[in-house]
Amino acid sequence: MRMIFNVKEAAAALIFVMFSLTACDDRRLGVIEGNITDAEGQLLVLEHLSDGAPRLVDTLRLAADGKFRFTPEVENGPDFFSLRLGNQSVSLVIDTLLNPVKVTANGKNLTTSYQVADAANQELRDAVQAGNRLRGQIVGVNQTFNQGGMNRQQARDSILTLVNNYKQHVLTTYIYANPASPASYYLLFETVSGLVIFDANSPQDLRAFGAVATSWRFNYPSSPRNGVLEKMTIRGQALRRAEAARAQKADSLAATVQVETRSFPELNLPNADDHPTSLTSVVEQGKVVLLDFTAYYLPYSPAHNMALGKLYEKYAGKLKIYQVCLDYDEHFWKTSADNVPWTTVRDRDAIYDAQGRIQYAPSALTYNVGTLPTTFIIDAKGELKTRVEVDDAKLEADLTKIMR
Repeated sequence: MRMIFNVKEAAAALIFVMFSLTACDDRRLGVIEGNITDAEGQLLVLEHLSDGAPRLVDTLRLAADGKFRFTPEVENGPDFFSLRLGNQSVSLVIDTLLNPVKVTANGKNLTTSYQVADAANQELRDAVQAGNRLRGQIVGVNQTFNQGGMNRQQARDSILTLVNNYKQHVLTTYIYANPASPASYYLLFETVSGLVIFDANSPQDLRAFGAVATSWRFNYPSSPRNGVLEKMTIRGQALRRAEAARAQKADSLAATVQVETRSFPELNLPNADDHPTSLTSVVEQGKVVLLDFTAYYLPYSPAHNMALGKLYEKYAGKLKIYQVCLDYDEHFWKTSADNVPWTTVRDRDAIYDAQGRIQYAPSALTYNVGTLPTTFIIDAKGELKTRVEVDDAKLEADLTKIMR
């Protein structure tokens, strides 16, 4: 069939195409492609790894040959993505030059079998696999503990040793060796079995955040991730200065103020605004305090919090609550914490299994808590009076006696 073109229409179409291409010039498109065998018919998902939750970018159904190709839009600077196949996933980085990322893997064991060609992704792969080894070691300790092979303190010490060794390896091999690398940035935000490895509020970790923030600002000045790094670093520095000022003030008062002895171990955990909040600061208000260990995600939590709410209203002005939450999902906890009128904090150092179940938490270990909810009553003199486990009626009765 012969086609006859109108010259004016063709010229207009060409101008439109040129304009469209010009309008899209500022978009940075990367390429992630490769081959995943033994996965015919399975859905391959590409996600963008921002500093919040992963964001879905694209999906495709793998054919018999396992070939795939994604062309995601990429942020300025190194940008992170995840390939997800069922419950398996691998993390990848597209570099500043937008070099194609080539991946080969076997779908039956994607996480351990995948191979990448470029140096940046090879380094990221090695770093992630080190975290996977730590995760396996923690699971092994938990299994030994659950089988009675070690007590809580031994399990806690073993896990802390593993984490500290891993952390030192990461600092030496990646972060301080090359703070500008994508792997160094990725590792700052890594969690292993629910455990945050690096915390910008920690004096020891603040140096690592500062090193990566400085290097990224210099090497990738237009990266939107610089704002996140700088915000976290500045906030950590501000907290350090505030703590130093409080410590100096406390030291100056120590010579003239007699320190009151408390009958309870101190806790100092972050509230929903990420501000460290001590148990002592609540007790020192001269009120009766309920020290409550709980987890908002557990099914009993709504009823338990309703019982606490009734007591809080009944003894308004006389009762304070310091609630320690052992929730796996920090975002869910913060959202729930907005609805309670008392002090609620979260133990960030808690360890969980793959299903999100609590394995141990330093705060709970301090008070020998093995059952949730567990509530302690501290009287207005700061004396730890009683302990109540999973019995809101008994808690009310015991509190009534102390309030008389």
